[in-house]
Amino acid sequence: MKTILKQIRNEWRSNLFLFVELLLVFAVLWYIVDWTLVTARTYYAPLGYDTEHCYNISVSKLAPNSPLYHSGLTTDNDMEDLLQLVDRLRHRPGVEAVSLSQNCYPYNEGSNGIEIGIDSVIIHARLLWVDADFFRVFRYSATEEAEFDKMAEALRDNKLVVSSNLADGYPELGLNSAASLLGQEVRLLNYGEDARGRIGAVGTPVRWSHFYIPSQWGGTFVALPLDAERLKDFGGPRYVNLSLRVNEDADKDFAEQLMNDADRLYQVGNLYLLDISSFDYLREICELEDMNEVKTQLCVLGFLLLNIFLGVIGTFWFRTQQRRKEVALRLAMGSSRRNFFSYLMYEGMLLLTLAAVPAAIIAFNVGIAELVDVSRDSFNAVRFLSGIAFTWLLMALMIFAGIWYPARGAMKVQPAEALHDE
Repeated sequence: MKTILKQIRNEWRSNLFLFVELLLVFAVLWYIVDWTLVTARTYYAPLGYDTEHCYNISVSKLAPNSPLYHSGLTTDNDMEDLLQLVDRLRHRPGVEAVSLSQNCYPYNEGSNGIEIGIDSVIIHARLLWVDADFFRVFRYSATEEAEFDKMAEALRDNKLVVSSNLADGYPELGLNSAASLLGQEVRLLNYGEDARGRIGAVGTPVRWSHFYIPSQWGGTFVALPLDAERLKDFGGPRYVNLSLRVNEDADKDFAEQLMNDADRLYQVGNLYLLDISSFDYLREICELEDMNEVKTQLCVLGFLLLNIFLGVIGTFWFRTQQRRKEVALRLAMGSSRRNFFSYLMYEGMLLLTLAAVPAAIIAFNVGIAELVDVSRDSFNAVRFLSGIAFTWLLMALMIFAGIWYPARGAMKVQPAEALHDE
């Protein structure tokens, strides 16, 4: 290493340009790596729910001119028929659970909001109008069966279910988790000053989609019970969402088989099953815009990465080829081919490490100034060091590729021939 450092110092004029190039490339590549790591961590983080083997069913009402239409049935009758339809679906072979909700199932384009008052603090959250089986259908905000039972029991007792991050962002409450609020009465400000509700269960935070974190919209929620009486307030079945989960073994062709039986088994009163959609499809629709934006950014970053890759490889390729005479001289003086190959690699890695130190300082200041994405992940030591490590590894691979192939060719030359050319 002393020899390499001495040669780098003696050849500082030729190494200066390479040092500056590595410094700038390292800083730019770190920015690309940092964004990619943050996006990947966000995308693959737990959602807080599971929509695999889940379906959303559209329920419609017969037109008055239909021969099967029953006149004289009111909206209240329709809601009673809807509950009967849900009961029939629960007894279908392969169905694990069925739930009713209002504008709040996963990957839904719409949402409801609520404001609750705790002491003098007003908390804004996403409102979930759901029945007791909603959490079991989507395995929403829990992982154990006992947790599902607690949340279902709370809704049946006309109590609230809230996310554990409900109090996040409200330091004046002095709470580490909403679990401290269990059993406490809160004000439901959307329903009048006198409206009250008691917190009966606490679930884990959820995410709106793969591109959001729990602290962003949709992660903080308050669930209210959607019972038979409240169903009548929504004005008809078309404003209520019907979802179900099926067993993994029964999921094959489930949608087709259900629609084949729809007219025969699942027409109640004036209600019938109009359509069924898998949540894989709903997720694709919901995340389409975000996914296209990420793909566009990845294409731009990929193009920049390709240029960096070709530039670094080309620089070291040219540098190694230009040292053909030095290779021959060292071989003539008794150095082995393996030793000189190691020498070239050590030199490249040492140059990279020397350039990485000031580049890391630049990257650190860029992060502290919040010129990187801090909306999805805070800039901390783990994020900074992981980005530096991945960047160094990527550039080391580029330098290795730029040295390895031309060095192999250079070391095959006969020393006498190369020195004769000199």
